[in-house]
Amino acid sequence: MTPQHTDPAARTDGADSAGKKPTLIVVHDKKGAPPSEVAVPLVWARCVFVIPATDEARGVAPVLAAFGEVVEMDPDAVEETADRLRAYAPDGIITYCEQLQRATAHLAELLGLPYHSRETAELLTDKWQQRAVLREAGVDSVRTALIHTEDDWAAAVAHVGLPAVLKPVHGVASGNTFHVPDEATGLGHLREVLALDRPGLVRGGGLVLEEYLVGRPTGPYGDYVSVEIAVVDGELYTLGVTGKPPLVPPFRETGRFWPSPFGRAEDEQCTALARSAVAALGIRTGITHTELKLTARGPRLIEVNGRLGGGIQDLAVSAMSLDLIAYAARIALGGTEPPALVPVEGVHFQLLLPAPRRPCTVVAAEGAKEVWALDGVTNCRFYVRPGQVLDGGVATDEVGRVNGVVADHKTYTALVERIDSMIRLGFAFVGESEPRFVDGTELSSL
Repeated sequence: MTPQHTDPAARTDGADSAGKKPTLIVVHDKKGAPPSEVAVPLVWARCVFVIPATDEARGVAPVLAAFGEVVEMDPDAVEETADRLRAYAPDGIITYCEQLQRATAHLAELLGLPYHSRETAELLTDKWQQRAVLREAGVDSVRTALIHTEDDWAAAVAHVGLPAVLKPVHGVASGNTFHVPDEATGLGHLREVLALDRPGLVRGGGLVLEEYLVGRPTGPYGDYVSVEIAVVDGELYTLGVTGKPPLVPPFRETGRFWPSPFGRAEDEQCTALARSAVAALGIRTGITHTELKLTARGPRLIEVNGRLGGGIQDLAVSAMSLDLIAYAARIALGGTEPPALVPVEGVHFQLLLPAPRRPCTVVAAEGAKEVWALDGVTNCRFYVRPGQVLDGGVATDEVGRVNGVVADHKTYTALVERIDSMIRLGFAFVGESEPRFVDGTELSSL
């Protein structure tokens, strides 16, 4: 039986006219946002949290259990999980985790709940297929090649050209994503990644070699942006264009801020391209996060993500008092109200402190108290402590984060420079006799 949906936006607490809380399935994992950051904005709903049946995912179960019931899911037995979930008479389903979009789409189909179709979810999590569909739709023309073995390398390079970017077909957070300036460097990276059991989100899965998009000069800002869009029953609502600081090698993010620093005309170009891509992929519901490179020829697509972008929740709450975790849930529950958007005043930012790429042990993490005392800083915290072992790896991973609000972009860039100068981190690397101590600027070189 197909569940009946009410419009939870009709009441600020999410309950229907009889005061009954809607039942929301939230598919979650440890690799997503911290469980409390997802669960707290959803206290107005009766949440049933579905987690993968892994030891890692079970680590978040105690926190989730404080906010609702927890159900384990065997990824190879989604039908069985759906049978168990029917007993809860769910009204909606959602995930905020990249790696769980396909499983969520499968559950949604089995339960008759609105979400990305399984076909769309596959396009959103498969970089090769996504490029192919966007190319057919005339939205994207980036050259790409699919690689499964080293034997595919020569033909891929001949088709795509160099420089290029090598990445997993099923990837997240720039994990195992490399710049390929020449054949020898690329072949070394290819062998390194092919040797991994799980180069991306799934075992195997292949790699994509794609054209390297050269950004135009945009200093002191990054040469790329993201466009955040809410899709409500097929209607697209632009939430904002997110500016970025420069990437650090190879393609690791170091922050984000609202509004974009590039002006209305370029924001409109980026928004138009992002909306065309979202429509071409058949997205009918939810919140999307589309990344674009700013080139001399205009914006070009990097990728479309079918979920709330990392850190965008904090920016929306700070800049517009808009809780996007809750809003996305209301969409999932059948809500049809457009998002309540207000003009953004000032510059609302997050500065990410990138983790070292090589395995190491943390020996110092200092300066948070001093940074927090600066005008414009609203939060500063380290995610690591002395003695903690870090695994390393090529991905966007953080050892700390700084949030703040300032009057304008010039003030923002000056404040970031001061923050970087006040942070002191130390790491002991295997094979080195002495630990290395760096400030925020030097951190990205490790």
